[in-house]
Parts: sequence; structure tokens; C-alpha cells
Amino acid sequence: MKKIALTLFLLCFIFKTNSQNIYDDALTAASYAYAHSKKAHGANNVFHTQEYADKAIEAFQKVEGFADECGCKVANETAYKARVDMESSLEQDTYERSRYFAKRAKELGSELLKQLTSCQANGNNYTDEEIAYEKGESELAQATLEVANKQKELQQKHQQLKIEQQKLEEQIAEQNRMKAEFEAKRTAELKAQSLIKSKAEVALQKLENALQELSIVLNEESKFESQADDYIRSENDLKNESLDDTKTFYVNRAKELTQTAMQQFAGYNMVEN
Repeated sequence: MKKIALTLFLLCFIFKTNSQNIYDDALTAASYAYAHSKKAHGANNVFHTQEYADKAIEAFQKVEGFADECGCKVANETAYKARVDMESSLEQDTYERSRYFAKRAKELGSELLKQLTSCQANGNNYTDEEIAYEKGESELAQATLEVANKQKELQQKHQQLKIEQQKLEEQIAEQNRMKAEFEAKRTAELKAQSLIKSKAEVALQKLENALQELSIVLNEESKFESQADDYIRSENDLKNESLDDTKTFYVNRAKELTQTAMQQFAGYNMVEN
């Protein structure tokens, strides 16, 4: 009878240990899924958003499988919803819509970690019968020691998981710092672009006025056509180009304006001849 009891207890212990291993794998995958979701939501363009969304999809798929194996139905459903949102993020062609679905998946990812932790905690409770076996049967002393060792091993795994999660958070924090640094640099660059735009357009307008006046002096019937529409721009036009691009734009407009004047003045020579 005692041998039967010992066998039943060990079988129950093995089942619980296997379940815990699955939960550990599920939590690890969920942590990566959440981290990638945060990166996708925090990215500053659609390409990076979808790059991390693709990684998050793979992680959420793993969580779905692990949650199904350990019987955590609510986590399985949440992982599925998060994966669908991330897949929707990949299908978008604009940054705003892609980021919108990434945000939804990120929020589900946070909830997913809580659900898995809750399922795991509920699965660790021993029944009264198992406690009675431990206390009433001296032959189970060795099995109890093994249980304690396994619990210690699980705690170590949990600690390792926390360390890995902390590393992920540090990586995210570093990426946010770099993002803020990039945005500050970009703001300064836009300010410089705006200043160049203002001065260049004034200078080009003066050049055009001078050419118009010279055209009239040389030929009263002639009229130098204004090209202001080619170089007067809005501030929004600067957002999609670099400082060097802005400089190049106004250099090219100056060349075109000068070339037009040269062509017109060359025509005056032909009349005189």
C-alpha cells in the first residue's frame, strides 16, 4: 500500500514539474513578446515598427503553444489576440496605423504576463491528500527532499528570468535614450534648415528682383519671368530631407535662376547682331 502511495505521489510530482517547465518557457516567450511589442510601439518609423512586430509575432505564437500545453486558456486567447494585432501592424502602410496595432499588442503582452503568472501560481497548490502523504508516510521523506530541490531549481529559474527581463528593460531604456538623443539632434537640424530656408529664399528673391530690373534696363519690352514658385516652400517640406538636402535644393534653384537669366540675356545679343 505504501509503495502504491509513493508511486502516485511521484507521478503527481513529475506532472507538476513538467507543467512548471512549460510555464517557465511560456513566461520567457511572453517576456520577449512584450519587449518586442514595446520596441515596435516605440519605433520612430513604420519600417522599425514592422521589424519588431515580426519578432513579436513569433514570440506570441510560442506563448500560444505553451499556454495550450499547460492548460492556461485565458493566456492562450490573449496571446492569440496579441499575435493578430501584430499581424495587422505588419499589414499597414502608414506609421500611425502600424503603431496603433503595435500599441494594442503591447498592452495585451503586459496582461499576458500577469495571466501566465496567475495560472502558474494556481497550479502550484498541493492538495490535502498530497500533504497527508508527506506527513504520514516516512517512506516519502526522500521524495519530499526532491520536491524541495525542484522548488529551489524553479526559484533559480525565476530569478534568471527576472535578470533577463531586467536586461531587456535596460536595452529598451537605452533605445529610448538614443531615440530622445536622435529627436533632439533632428530638432536642432530642422531649426538650422529653417534658418537656411528663410535666408536663401530672401537672397533668391533679391537676385530675381535684380535680374528682373536688369532685364528691363537692357530691353524695356522684355520681362524676366518670376520663378518664386520654384523656391518658396513651407516648413513641412523640410521634414523629409536632411540639412545637406536643404542646402543642395537652394543651390540648385540659384543655378536654375542664373541659367534662365543667361539664356534670356543671350537672346538680347542675338537681337543686337
